[in-house]
Amino acid sequence: MKRLTFILLASMLLYGCSDTLPKAPELPKMPKFSMPELPKMPKLSLPSWAKPKLPSIEVYKPTILQGSVLDMNEVNQLQIGMSKEMVINLIGSPSIIDPFHQYQWDYINHSLIEGETKIQYRLRLIFDDNILAEIDKTGLQGLTLDN
Repeated sequence: MKRLTFILLASMLLYGCSDTLPKAPELPKMPKFSMPELPKMPKLSLPSWAKPKLPSIEVYKPTILQGSVLDMNEVNQLQIGMSKEMVINLIGSPSIIDPFHQYQWDYINHSLIEGETKIQYRLRLIFDDNILAEIDKTGLQGLTLDN
């Protein structure tokens, strides 16, 4: 019985390793098709009154005011000999008071109006003790500022 089982297993192993499988029949070859060339069609376009009109989208560009916004009429009223309190009452507090140069006040502005028009200026006031000694308007030349 053991020999019969051994022979049966050996024959199954040997039969599995052989390549005597039946071959599948070959499929018939398909004929080659070619599409005929179509004549080129002219491009069609709609008349202008029939074309859809897309709404235009405008990007919102906010007005950005940075720094001291000055009024030129008030700046022109500055006079040498005014006290710091009088200057603050007239044109407001400065943008920058440098702790190392407390005698100098700077009014600086860098603004964008509707994202396009740039306004940049600098007004520098120099004090001697508490009294206005010098007015530097070099950054305000030809500028018309309104508050």
